[in-house]
Order: sequence, then structure tokens, then C-alpha cells
Amino acid sequence: MHCPNCGSQHIQMRHMGKKTGGVTGAIAGGLAGLEGAAAGALTGSVIPVVGTIAGGLIGFLSGACAGAVAGSLAGEQLDGTVFDEYSCTQCEHIFSAP
Repeated sequence: MHCPNCGSQHIQMRHMGKKTGGVTGAIAGGLAGLEGAAAGALTGSVIPVVGTIAGGLIGFLSGACAGAVAGSLAGEQLDGTVFDEYSCTQCEHIFSAP
């Protein structure tokens, strides 16, 4: 593959949709997991403060992981259709495959 702007062979994939979807999914999943886990820990814990902190942390991490995977998969579908797939490291031109 060659850059359509300068003809260089120094091309890299951008993965813009995958990265954006992963970050957005991780944040949304983490916050949803934190909220649900904190509410559950608060009602079921003998020591509410410790249970809320531990439950919130576990909920945030598990929600963030699940959200990141789901967001990555959704964002990957946007690569090449909505976002340009490639960038030239020589002239920094951004383009999609012909």
C-alpha cells in the first residue's frame, strides 16, 4: 500500500473507531458498574463504608472491562466507513483504502 499523497510505503493503521469506542465504553461501563455495586454493597454490608468502597471498586473494574470490550467491537465497525483507516508516517496524510 502506498500513500496517495506522497507515494510513501510507510503506512500505519489508525484504529480511531476502535480506540474511541473502547474508551467511551470503559467509562460508561465503569460508572454503571460503580453505581450498581455501591448500591448493592450499601444495602448488604455489615460495615457499609468498607463494603461500599470494595463493592464500588470491583463493580467499576468489571463494568469498565465489559464496556471497553463492547465499545471496541462497536467502534471497530466504524473504522474504514466513518473514520479513515490509514495514516502516512511520512507526510501525515490520512486516508482509507481505495
